[in-house]
Amino acid sequence: MPHAAPPTPLPRHHPNPHRGVAPALLAAVLGYLLLSAWVYAPAWERAFRSDASPVAWLSSALLLTLSITALRLLGERALPRLLGAWLAVAFLALALDEQFMLHELWKFRCHEWTTACQHSAVREAPMLAVAVVGLLTLAWLHRALLHPGTRALLWAGLAVGWLAIGVDQWPEVQPHLPWLPELPPLLATLEEGLEVVAEALVLAALLRQPGRTD
Repeated sequence: MPHAAPPTPLPRHHPNPHRGVAPALLAAVLGYLLLSAWVYAPAWERAFRSDASPVAWLSSALLLTLSITALRLLGERALPRLLGAWLAVAFLALALDEQFMLHELWKFRCHEWTTACQHSAVREAPMLAVAVVGLLTLAWLHRALLHPGTRALLWAGLAVGWLAIGVDQWPEVQPHLPWLPELPPLLATLEEGLEVVAEALVLAALLRQPGRTD
């Protein structure tokens, strides 16, 4: 008598993502940016680039929220333990840097501590490290996210974040590459706004991630 074939395992279905959170968050952040621009117009520098600007404070708040959200997802087993812990620490460090301007302190004061800071690559080392480590971290996070829409938000955040870093680094690079055009002043002013949009997109991706139900 022939043996019955073993039953085919049912495909594993991931829990549904939290769909409504991301649009609400992104709408709120864009509304805040537009309100800040309207309140300070035409002195947009005060809204986007000053140390105590509302956009700088929002950036710090978003980074702190990202750190807390990573801890929550870690508790819900929505992220691998090591990844969740790393994200919580990394986003907390970025929040402290944003609030206390630590990388700016290095950029403008490091020549007092080492002669190596005569080279622009040394002065900009923190920003370059954030770009590289951020790319590796998001590639790691990509594997842990369950849904294509969530991953799309993550990589949209990376793209906008790299654009912000490019705007920040343009004045350092342009003198060495004379064929590059001058950076438009408005784009330079909005660099902090680009950072905020990038942070909001990554936060939207994390908030969309469901916890494990097994």
